[in-house]
Amino acid sequence: MSNTTLLVIGLIALVVVVALVVAFFVFRWRRQQRLEMAREEYGPEYERLAEERGSETEAEKELRERRERVEDQIQPLSQESRRRYDEEWQRVERTFLDDPAGSLDEADRVVEQILIERNFPTDSRQEASEGVGVVYSGVVEDFREAQRIHQETTGSEGSGADLEDMRQAIQKYRSVYQRLTEG
Repeated sequence: MSNTTLLVIGLIALVVVVALVVAFFVFRWRRQQRLEMAREEYGPEYERLAEERGSETEAEKELRERRERVEDQIQPLSQESRRRYDEEWQRVERTFLDDPAGSLDEADRVVEQILIERNFPTDSRQEASEGVGVVYSGVVEDFREAQRIHQETTGSEGSGADLEDMRQAIQKYRSVYQRLTEG
């Protein structure tokens, strides 16, 4: 082989190596951008799921699939339903001082009814949380915490929540309620 042939082969090899290195970094940069967008889009739900799955890529994939599935089935509330739920929510807040545990039960029931009417998955509390988490990521932690406090108050396994815990649960349910009923 001549020196010219070796030089051409060396240059081609160098170009291929440089192209592979550039492609690698572009791929990593695009992947990082995609994951960052998922982090912003899904908020705490993304972080929770990434930790649970041990993979940001798996979390992103699952959340995107879940969102597609949930968004295809949810329905908006009619004006009549909004008015009815507004009245029910006002009753939740009015009765809190006289019956905090009953008010908390009612808040849980109202939110659950809205989820059902809007056609969110509601076979279990976890499934409902997952549905809320991909559509309304900003309130999913409030939803989970309100449900936890409600379980402590009404569940047989709990020690019972104190008045301040129940007040916070009502506030958290209110933030979920507002997101679920906004136009």
